[in-house]
Amino acid sequence: MDVARVWRAVMVCGLALAVVLPPQAVGSAQEGLPPIMKVAEIKPGMRGVGKTTVKSPQISEFNFEVMALLAGGGGSIPVKHLILYRTYGPLMEQTGGTAAGMSGSPLYIDGKLVGAHSASYLFQTRKDLGLGTPIEYMLPVLEQPQAAAVPWPTAFYPTTPLVVDGKPVRRVVVARSAAEARQLAALPGTLTFVPAQTVTLAGGLTPRAFALLQKVMGERLSQRPLVQYGGGQAAGGAAQIRAGSPVGILQVLGDVEFGGICTTTLRVGNKLLICGHPWENLGSVAYGLTTAEIVTVVQTLQRPFLEGNLGPLVGQIDEDRGPAIRGVVGKFPRMFTVRVTVNDADTGKTVSRAAQVVRRADLVRLFAPLVAFVAAERGRDQVQGEGTARVKMTVRAGGLPNVISRENIFYSQQDVALASVLDISTAVQFLFFNPFADLDPFDLKVEMTLSRKRDTAEITKVEAETREVDPGGTIRVRITVRPYQQDQQVSRVIEVPVPRNYPRGPAVLVVSSAGIDLTGASPGDVIVRDLLTEQPPFPGDNLEEAVEIFESLGTNNQILIRLVPFGLPATGAEFTKFDVFAGRLIQTNWVVQGEFRVPIHVR
Repeated sequence: MDVARVWRAVMVCGLALAVVLPPQAVGSAQEGLPPIMKVAEIKPGMRGVGKTTVKSPQISEFNFEVMALLAGGGGSIPVKHLILYRTYGPLMEQTGGTAAGMSGSPLYIDGKLVGAHSASYLFQTRKDLGLGTPIEYMLPVLEQPQAAAVPWPTAFYPTTPLVVDGKPVRRVVVARSAAEARQLAALPGTLTFVPAQTVTLAGGLTPRAFALLQKVMGERLSQRPLVQYGGGQAAGGAAQIRAGSPVGILQVLGDVEFGGICTTTLRVGNKLLICGHPWENLGSVAYGLTTAEIVTVVQTLQRPFLEGNLGPLVGQIDEDRGPAIRGVVGKFPRMFTVRVTVNDADTGKTVSRAAQVVRRADLVRLFAPLVAFVAAERGRDQVQGEGTARVKMTVRAGGLPNVISRENIFYSQQDVALASVLDISTAVQFLFFNPFADLDPFDLKVEMTLSRKRDTAEITKVEAETREVDPGGTIRVRITVRPYQQDQQVSRVIEVPVPRNYPRGPAVLVVSSAGIDLTGASPGDVIVRDLLTEQPPFPGDNLEEAVEIFESLGTNNQILIRLVPFGLPATGAEFTKFDVFAGRLIQTNWVVQGEFRVPIHVR
């Protein structure tokens, strides 16, 4: 997206936020702190049982044997020790080993809680080797004050001689990804694990929206399986959550959902310890906590995973740390609300979609356009195709003098549904990357009208009355446009003032659309490129100017006239400075296409 092309304006997306209300009574806690076995008491050869759910609502048990206690620190789990164990028994025969989604499953020896399943060994035919995070290191998270995340350690070493599959092991590494694990596994005497994968669920998306999510989230998800589910609500309330129960981590709630499933290690009062490893290791956070149900275990060539559904919101995830994640039942996060209404002008059909997104800029930046894209596809009743979209975005936020809106128009020969969401990034940028005020975003409302009609006009001629001008003077320019499939052309004379401090010498008068340049790229390519690029601060010199830019500048139905000093690219940062800028914006009723360049000499 070309910021300079919109006269010091940039593409941005805006959104709004709301308080999520509990959809049902959350119930009261039933469990307290059980007997604990500390690290010093754990010895190789000890046997115990783990608790997990492979088919809701039943909590099942699996057997395990401690192979070694590992000392040091490593990978993604910042603890001083880890427990290396091998699972066995009927449940593991059924599942094919530890499955993604089982992370957090509590481990007991002689009735004492010793820790939680937290990492899996990739390089084995049967997934029976696992690592456990000692409960001794997880318990501090239960009373963790809000603070930043702790850096991750690196490696662990057996405290006693260890042989696995006939080979001596001198070091165990918990890698951050499977790719890193494969590299480290080539080292002699090294076992490499990855944190037990949390199944990541996305619901309510169309196939193309899901593919877009996969493309953007690929690196961030690392080895976590991303599964599209139908959004079926899990039964049960918060009162039923106990050790071994599945729970949901929710970052998007509503007609579109995004989150994951972990297993509960421990419940004390209204506080939960889950996962035994981080979700994103961001320290203090504000995600949604839901109930969950496991439908079945899916076995794949890579690893088994638990397939399930997220349930109703029952609380908040407020700590996302290396040893564990903390949930608080009955405490609810503030969310940012996205509401989208799509009207098909050709059929009269109207579709609405709404979702609440965790108040985090990167998540809002991704899911706001996804919610709008889903609504556009559902409203259009077609996957791709030509058309025009007229879009109005309204944003509300604490710190703004009033509610503000932006209107834009988009045309695409191939994909009007994707083209219709291109400007949502402008609203997100304004609300979440505003350098002039600490805004408190509430919500984003998007109203969209789609039509098969082509509302475009091409710039056919640009004539300057003179090719020379003095600083402080005026250039008179006649611009002619031809609306699509119309014989009559529209012509208008525009005066472009040249600043007194404009640099003397050759310059170029550039006349083009003020909006998004789709030359040589599809709308999908533009969206993905934007989402994978660092978001710059919203342009302007102060909040008042930023509001004006958001409301009025850089739309596709504007003709942008720029006088650019020769040798200075029209897209560079220097171009946006007023001491070298001369230009005008002209409003039209069409999506403007085409570009003209006229040489000018500033005397």
